[in-house]
Amino acid sequence: MFQLGSPTTTKQIALGSSSTVSPVGLSLRGRLAAVPLGNAASVALINLQTASVQRFFTFASGNATGSVFVDDTTIVAANSTLGIVGRMTVGQTSDAIGATAPVGPQPTAIAFAGGRVLVISANLDANFVPIGNGIVTAIDAKTMQVVGEVSTGGPNSTDATVGPDGLLYVVNTGDYVGQGSLTIVNPATMQAAIVPNMGVGPGAISIDANGLAYISSFFSGTIVWNTKTRTFVRGPDSPVCAKLGNGSCRGAFSAATNAAGDIYQVFFGSTTQQPYVFVYKANSFALTDSIAAGVGPAAIAIRTF
Repeated sequence: MFQLGSPTTTKQIALGSSSTVSPVGLSLRGRLAAVPLGNAASVALINLQTASVQRFFTFASGNATGSVFVDDTTIVAANSTLGIVGRMTVGQTSDAIGATAPVGPQPTAIAFAGGRVLVISANLDANFVPIGNGIVTAIDAKTMQVVGEVSTGGPNSTDATVGPDGLLYVVNTGDYVGQGSLTIVNPATMQAAIVPNMGVGPGAISIDANGLAYISSFFSGTIVWNTKTRTFVRGPDSPVCAKLGNGSCRGAFSAATNAAGDIYQVFFGSTTQQPYVFVYKANSFALTDSIAAGVGPAAIAIRTF
């Protein structure tokens, strides 16, 4: 964690020393964060105010991926190996993740809208090869029963978020060679529409209060797409990115905005390049700062509490 006004003021929260601990994202609710721990098959519940792990929840096995807070005390997390999602509550007695529901193969992200848990599955086989287009599964948050399902119309669906309009926006990464796409799902009707040409290898999405979607690509930075007009502000030919000496873009794993609209973009790093969080000014997208990050940063969220 770092303070936006003082980026060198940081706190780190240890998640465990085992090599199986492999977090790649988080979900937030007030002062709490849920962090799925990958191959550790568990979810860490973190108190952000005290910068400490409050407790762990565990699957019997598998790989814990996406998560979402349904309310102040209820969390749903995905298990990509088992093809399920499971529910837990902050104050439950047992550490075991209890009520589960089956979803499509390789669930990667979860969102919540209209009382429904919306699970995005990449639909990959054991070798991570697409066996069809991505799948969105709707689950009743109270009963954990599947109440709907729809194809995203694009392969390798990896991330999603709900916009201010209440619609679900799903990123279809594709094969990392051709253009990825964006699928828009109405959570109430489970009807879907696909928007092509969202850059090569898009893998993360966030949407600000004004309806601007920030879609980050592993290869070429972050594009900006207006969900209201459904037009590009910065398209795949001119992404928001920190350029290398040869003029090419650094990739981006994720991006989020602060209250002023400034973009904070995560650069994962490489064997020759240090990882950073790059900061861009709202509207002009001018690069204004670079903040040193820990090893392999993969996601970012900005909150005031």
